[in-house]
Amino acid sequence: MAIINTIGTGLEKTYQTCFKKPMLSLQKSNFMQKGYEAYRNDKQSFMNWAGILSIVAKDGLGCVMYVYQSLNNKNIPDDKRKFVAALDLTNGGLMIAAQILMHMTISQKMVQSKMFNKLMGKNFDRNASKMIHSVTKHIDKYKDMSPKDINEILGANKDTAFAAFTSLTSLIAATTIGKRVIVPFIATPAASKVEKWMNKGNPKDAIDKETQNDYDETKHIERKQKSSINTIA
Repeated sequence: MAIINTIGTGLEKTYQTCFKKPMLSLQKSNFMQKGYEAYRNDKQSFMNWAGILSIVAKDGLGCVMYVYQSLNNKNIPDDKRKFVAALDLTNGGLMIAAQILMHMTISQKMVQSKMFNKLMGKNFDRNASKMIHSVTKHIDKYKDMSPKDINEILGANKDTAFAAFTSLTSLIAATTIGKRVIVPFIATPAASKVEKWMNKGNPKDAIDKETQNDYDETKHIERKQKSSINTIA
């Protein structure tokens, strides 16, 4: 117990010394105030955007680290490094763009409403309330509840279910459809163009030594002539 108290005291001192003032400054900043205002006006939309932006921030940092690592990885041949780095850069940029795009389309209330009603709407409609009433009227605790009462309860639960459904489908669309389905189809072809852009200032780096065309027509004619002379001789 003494060890726990010591650790707690140490953490409290660390917070007071290192983090209290920055946290208070951040809390009073315009950025946080606007964020709080957005949360208060539309909690669901704010939470959806917060989830997507956290994933985008993680992918952005990862993209920078992967590109830097590829450009400085001694295990990758010199003439291949820029292509690998271009692939990392393209993949990271496309993942970020695809996730934001999918979120902006899938998370629209009109789209979400249609998806929710198609998949789960029948669990909250009038038929559902009638079915539930046919069961509850035989239970002493709920026998006084009317179909209207049940319908109101279902309506309240529907709002909660819709909020959870929106958050879940937004994240699935961004991280699965956008990141794992769309991006891989276009990342590699786009990487070739990015590599050309990276080699714009030094075209020689764009030539792969294994596929470089070193054919010299003059030397070929000379070798052919020498071969003919040797054959006659």
